[in-house]
Amino acid sequence: MWPITQPRPYESNPRVNDKAVDAVAASIKEYGFSQPIVVDTYGVIIVGHTRLKAAQKLGLEYVPVVVACHLTPEQARAYRIADNKTAELADWDF
Repeated sequence: MWPITQPRPYESNPRVNDKAVDAVAASIKEYGFSQPIVVDTYGVIIVGHTRLKAAQKLGLEYVPVVVACHLTPEQARAYRIADNKTAELADWDF
């Protein structure tokens, strides 16, 4: 767990996520923070920008963080995109 002020947003984050913050905050409140924020070795967020904003909205002091020290800068950039795009490939079957 890291203090909520420690993970640093990636300044060039390509995803606009403000509309999702309330829904993610509600999910964290109901089910807990089960998907950690992933950062690079400098503490810059690779994935989890919306989770961080949701945690801030909820007034949390600490957030779960995984440091992806095994990723090269190129892999971190690719992971940022892949994490957002792969969810768009799935369909729903209710």
